[in-house]
Amino acid sequence: MKMIPSFVEDGTLTELKTMTDSIRLGNFMILTKNAIAVVKDPRLVNQGTEKVPKYIVPDKAPFNEGGIYMVIEKEDKQTQSLYLVLIVVAIIGLMCFRLWPLWLKKAIWYISFYLLVFLIVTAILRVIIWGILYHFGIEFWLFPNYFVDSNDPRDSFLPVTSFEIRDDMLDVKSIIFRLISGALIVYMGY
Repeated sequence: MKMIPSFVEDGTLTELKTMTDSIRLGNFMILTKNAIAVVKDPRLVNQGTEKVPKYIVPDKAPFNEGGIYMVIEKEDKQTQSLYLVLIVVAIIGLMCFRLWPLWLKKAIWYISFYLLVFLIVTAILRVIIWGILYHFGIEFWLFPNYFVDSNDPRDSFLPVTSFEIRDDMLDVKSIIFRLISGALIVYMGY
């Protein structure tokens, strides 16, 4: 509901708990041209070699559970032009790296080096902490989203920690395994 404040302001949609609410939202999006219904192209033979679009836009169809819909994003042309100019300037700036002053090259090198050191040390530290606390039946992760590629890079460090008590914390077989594993780790470290 937070993602669709303009729909909520109208008062026609108050919650999205049932399929009826979702269908009402879908029909409203089709009516306001924020979404369109699409169907599979009948010319598509599923061999993958045809130069046929996968979906085509049919006449206006009401929103239903089994339909396929495409959300239309409306972007401002000025914003697109600004992004294009910024990307072109950034690419030209990167291509002129040899012309950058020495202090800027060093700054980029130091930032890259220390960021790499931070990432490697953090990856090793999180495994060590997990390994120690695993032997006590605790599931603890430092930066639990560290290796999730689908996130925004900033979200890889949020939340900072996650803590759970393992389901097998009091299981006899698991306790014996953790005791043997812990003893072997201490013995090999000694």
